[in-house]
Amino acid sequence: MKLYLGIDGGGTHTRAILVDARGRVRGEGESGPANYHNVGLDRAAASLRAAAGGAWAAAGQKAGVPARVFIGCAGIKSATDAARLARAAENAGLAEAGTITVGNDLHNALAGGLGGRPGIALIAGTGTHCLGRDAGGRTAFCGGWGWLLDDEGGGMGLALAGLRHAVRVADGRAPESDLLPAALAFLGLSEAEDILARLHTEPGMPGNVADFAPVVTRLAAEGDAAALAVLKQGAAALAGLVAGCARKLVWKGACDVVILGGSARSGPPYQPLIEAAITQVVPRARLVAPSGTSLHGAAFNVLRLAGHEVPPPLLFPSSVKAKRASR
Repeated sequence: MKLYLGIDGGGTHTRAILVDARGRVRGEGESGPANYHNVGLDRAAASLRAAAGGAWAAAGQKAGVPARVFIGCAGIKSATDAARLARAAENAGLAEAGTITVGNDLHNALAGGLGGRPGIALIAGTGTHCLGRDAGGRTAFCGGWGWLLDDEGGGMGLALAGLRHAVRVADGRAPESDLLPAALAFLGLSEAEDILARLHTEPGMPGNVADFAPVVTRLAAEGDAAALAVLKQGAAALAGLVAGCARKLVWKGACDVVILGGSARSGPPYQPLIEAAITQVVPRARLVAPSGTSLHGAAFNVLRLAGHEVPPPLLFPSSVKAKRASR
């Protein structure tokens, strides 16, 4: 019996799922980080192999040779990235040469969030990214350029916008807002003049700046006009990502859109603003709740590579269900 391996590789952990052609899940495995830009190719390949080995073990088998492999991995932006990781996975003995396909992990998020159906997935966590796939199999990315160039509307973008407004308040360039005292408290400062040194010389900056985003959201919920304006601008930026994907693809009728990520799915007041902005700029958008996880998406993607253009529903045996329920 042919078995297919789907992998969802992230910056902190990696998950693998082993399925057959009927969509029956044989086993799942987990391991460490697989973003090779952060940990190097050797460690990334070792994480992929370890997660795959866990899936084979959960299936009650020795590590075998899957018929096809799909790896959706964080940090994969270019064809060069994909080729490098595919070669590393082949050299690690994950599968035979020519049977491994590598893409960005957003492919898994899209397929899992929409159950393998065409549509658009918007992810807004710390960063932002968007991917669409139409009924003809065409795909389009939008965003994903990182906090320095992009990510408006994600956690980092909201935090930076809030801090920018805070310093303008300190200068008298903007009306009074609770963003200034909140920013000082967040940074552990008593004087606005110390913000510059804090952000540019202290360890951990700017990496943990994104932690200010929930503060901005809370102030908006409490009625701070400037904080609410930051959220509205962020929502418009995220809607722009969805519109960018939608314009590049072909849609017949409604376009399903799934919203993912901690920032976008934070509930009121931000999530309703995002949803309203999307439906305004993409009238054919039909917002849907996520139907599955990125790991499910990895399974759908490898089944599609195996020739199942409409992947079968995933069937979890009782042993796998029990393991998932215990986590």
